[in-house]
Amino acid sequence: MKKYATAGIVILALVIGSATVYGLFNLNSIIMGKSDQSTPNYTSALNSLKPQISSLSNNVSSLNSIKADVSDIKGKLSDLETKINQAQQSASQSSRPIIILDRSVYLQGNTILIIAVGFEPQKVAQIQLRDNNGYVVTQAQTSSDSAGRLTYNLALSSSIIPGNYQVKIISGQLAAWQQITIMERSYSGSVILSGPYLFNAQTDQDVYLSSDVIEVFGTGKPYTSVYGVLTSPSGMKFTSNTTIQPGGTFAMFFSGSQPFESGSWYVTVNNQGVTRTLYLSVQSGNSSNVNPFTAQSDFGIYQTGDQIRMSGIAQPYTTVSASLTSPSGHMYMVTTTASFDGSYQLFFSTSQLYETGYWNVNLTNQGQSRGFSIYITSTSSPHSFTAQTDKTIYKKGDQIQISGTGKSYTAVKATLRSPSGTTYNTAVTAHLDGSYVISFPTSSSFETGNWYIEITNSAISKVVSIFLEP
Repeated sequence: MKKYATAGIVILALVIGSATVYGLFNLNSIIMGKSDQSTPNYTSALNSLKPQISSLSNNVSSLNSIKADVSDIKGKLSDLETKINQAQQSASQSSRPIIILDRSVYLQGNTILIIAVGFEPQKVAQIQLRDNNGYVVTQAQTSSDSAGRLTYNLALSSSIIPGNYQVKIISGQLAAWQQITIMERSYSGSVILSGPYLFNAQTDQDVYLSSDVIEVFGTGKPYTSVYGVLTSPSGMKFTSNTTIQPGGTFAMFFSGSQPFESGSWYVTVNNQGVTRTLYLSVQSGNSSNVNPFTAQSDFGIYQTGDQIRMSGIAQPYTTVSASLTSPSGHMYMVTTTASFDGSYQLFFSTSQLYETGYWNVNLTNQGQSRGFSIYITSTSSPHSFTAQTDKTIYKKGDQIQISGTGKSYTAVKATLRSPSGTTYNTAVTAHLDGSYVISFPTSSSFETGNWYIEITNSAISKVVSIFLEP
């Protein structure tokens, strides 16, 4: 269409030019033939044509500019299409899908943009946010499109505890994951989370190929040693050790000079006398065809009378069995059936008569098993939650300290609210004895007047009032 318009403008310009030349030629003939007559003045008529000719020239230039812009856009679209095709080819050639996040560090309340390729077309996918202990914090469901791609916006809670997390997508027999860090949304500096350093460990996958490197990662007390032993089905052992980083995290790796033998393996990981046992499967071949089987409890420590919840992913519509064994050997059994998307939940109810100490949990599904330990403490008195500040009147620049008792190893969240309504949030974990300490720094820019602090633990809230003076 643009080519036809350009051609029409050019032809029109030629016609006008020809007419002008023809008129001038006739004019000259008249003058030459009738030299004795007065000569008409055509200057004004010719000048009136100049704006029209100039306008036509500008239109031609504009069309040329548009043509250049269209060509540039075509080039960029072609480059983008090439990159998408390359990503899809990489995903199809890889043994696992590819997941891409918009960044690796987020603040509380942010939204994670998740893009993934390489999944089976038009299949249901579970999107999970897992904490550093492997527990599912948030779970959502979506579906891949006809090309095996999916896009999802995962919103983070404004009260989520800062730390290292894993974004994981599970669809059928395929899974992909990425590590992220969630930081506290604070007004200045950073708030250090207090509380005990629980030792936890998990593998980066449930099923490995014989040539894979097996990674074990988790949390523990900084600067302490972690020792791991990987045992094969035939009893062959591989060892690894590392030191926990200042931030309380660690990672260790196992690899062999020869391919790992196929079958069920397990890893024992020890830190300061506490041992964790992890189970995994090794397969031969180029791709895994076993649906992932995961299991975790909602807490690591319970009190007698609590309900213990187990959850995870298994083969859809299959039976998941769980056993809970006391320190003296008493065993309790429950079973359930995994839903269409593979998710499941199991519950154990405890009573005040249950033994205290370490209890062993074992879950099985389709020949795969997962095992770990939990700790049950006594509750001689009902759970109580207390909170108090170290002072009632503070000066700008002071540190506000809140202390009290809550439920062992549960989150204690605090919100500091200014007279005008500005809020500052933080969270800590209560110790084994339930004690906790929360601190808020203040600055010279803080408002003078009455401030309020809301502290929450296990659905119980306390409000404390303080006064901040200049």
